[in-house]
Amino acid sequence: MSIIVSAEELYQKMNNRNVRIIDVRTKDKEFEKGKAAYEHSHLPGAFYLDFKKDLSGENSFLPEVEELAAKLGKMGINQDSEIILYDQGNHRSASKAWLVFYYLGHDNVFVLDRGFTAWLEAGYRVTSEQSKNDSTTYNVQLREKVIVDIEIIKNRIDQETTSTLIDSRAYERYIGKDEPKYKKAGHIPGAKNYHSKLVFKENGNWKNPEELKKHFNQLDPNEEIIVSCGSGNSACMNLVALKNAGFKDVKIYPGGFSEWIEAEGNEVEQGIEEQ
Repeated sequence: MSIIVSAEELYQKMNNRNVRIIDVRTKDKEFEKGKAAYEHSHLPGAFYLDFKKDLSGENSFLPEVEELAAKLGKMGINQDSEIILYDQGNHRSASKAWLVFYYLGHDNVFVLDRGFTAWLEAGYRVTSEQSKNDSTTYNVQLREKVIVDIEIIKNRIDQETTSTLIDSRAYERYIGKDEPKYKKAGHIPGAKNYHSKLVFKENGNWKNPEELKKHFNQLDPNEEIIVSCGSGNSACMNLVALKNAGFKDVKIYPGGFSEWIEAEGNEVEQGIEEQ
């Protein structure tokens, strides 16, 4: 079953009492804040999670687990709920949200293809009504091993390994030709480049599982894959794509290139990727 659902597929599920829809927009058209966009209009029955306050910690890539679990329980979400996430349509925050739920131990979680934009284009109803459900308890079963820290990346470079580290940034940034954000240019030694935007079709839809298998055909689906980028968010799109393509052992290094270059003594590679 694909992680990605179409607007039509979601519409057919709307009366399923086990389905929970979550709006994770960060902004949308005339709205600079996701909460304002949600309060103006959202999918019927949808709840809202804030990208910075709920899906991230105060000073960390991942959220405060117990606080998020309590909030999910108030939404009537438990470990058996079928969760469908949507953002404004660029898949960035929905992919981060998917990772967060995967980290929490949730299995039944999906992303709406092209998000709120696709829902509107299909002509389906939206509402400004606040959603309510009976409270429940959300039991966390953390997948802690899906998160990789900088020490693991260092050890990976020093030792022979069958794992692959992916840099999800644009190729020009990966090779060190263009770096608009950081004080150093290039990539973590040994990383392979798979720009996260290439998992989408020209119209913005996700590529289907077969297309994604072809996109990642140089990778071994039985080996460990670690995704990274600058600071974690773009890597989440590659992670969702890899999982949707059937890769089993996919992890994320959320510190990414921005953390790597801050640590004294860490080398940086530049130039064209070796095949």
